[in-house]
Amino acid sequence: MKTRNNVQKAITKSLAVIISLVLISITVNAQDFWRTVMENNSFSQIAMAMTDNTEASSASADASSTTDMSAYAKYAAVEAEEALDVENWMIAENNFFTTVNVETEVEEALEVENWMTNESLFDGMASYFEVESEEALEVEDWMQNTDYFGVQTVDIEEETEGALELEAWMTDTKTWNI
Repeated sequence: MKTRNNVQKAITKSLAVIISLVLISITVNAQDFWRTVMENNSFSQIAMAMTDNTEASSASADASSTTDMSAYAKYAAVEAEEALDVENWMIAENNFFTTVNVETEVEEALEVENWMTNESLFDGMASYFEVESEEALEVEDWMQNTDYFGVQTVDIEEETEGALELEAWMTDTKTWNI
């Protein structure tokens, strides 16, 4: 039964794929079909006649635009520039920072002085490093008295279940349709 359903599902899926491929090929071929239909139609002849007139008018527009192109040709021409002259102020060293003196500085060696090693001068931070000791906590009588805390006792009973029994209907194949 399950095998039959799986086969039917596989067949329907493959048919769907085949049909979609056929429809795609038809639409691709239909584009060429509509193109040939429009070529043999009288509307297309009228449209062609109208486009022929616009092409003739556009040809005259192209002729006038070529005269405009000759006007723009002067912008594309390469012009020769005059030679640049070097003037006196351009080569005078006083006008520019040509020399910069860079001196390397030498630092003196550091020395350890007496006050730097005197620990009594640095007691300000020593208080942060002291470890405080706390007294041990003691259990008092009131801490163990249940009247202070409202403690209630609850009795818990443990239930036991009997063993499960196997009945005839549980293993019957007619019940489960296997």
